[in-house]
Amino acid sequence: MNTNSHRREFMARGLLATAGLLVLNPLKNAFAENYAASKAEPDLLARINRAKDPGTLRGLEVGHAPQIKSPDAVKAGEPFEVEVAVGQKLHEMIPTHYIDWIDLYAGEIFLTKMVLTPNLTQPVFKTMLVLRESAALRAVEHCNIHGLWEGTKRIEVV
Repeated sequence: MNTNSHRREFMARGLLATAGLLVLNPLKNAFAENYAASKAEPDLLARINRAKDPGTLRGLEVGHAPQIKSPDAVKAGEPFEVEVAVGQKLHEMIPTHYIDWIDLYAGEIFLTKMVLTPNLTQPVFKTMLVLRESAALRAVEHCNIHGLWEGTKRIEVV
């Protein structure tokens, strides 16, 4: 091998090592942040979290408690719109802290799911529902750092 070949090989290996660090370092940092958060707040990951007072959100509730917007009363069998948003102030959607998914239930009956992608989506969705009897709508969402959160709203069918 001549000197130029050695230089090219040395430079190529250096570029590969640098590229590897650029790719792996953010992943390492994201893992470290998630691990630290789970150690700092172990109770959040051991249960479904709910706002203590849905009328006055505090702390993590502000960005994590699902908010359900819909009519308070609907006619049996007629479609109506429901909007679910994660947080009173929308939850951030960055690669290190984001909402994975949002499920919507009427009581214990699963209705729909929205799967989200960091950077490209926001934790809000609208859907049309039809109820035949009164029910509590329940939105359950998963934050990659702060676990499961639930919000509810009662809908009366008239």
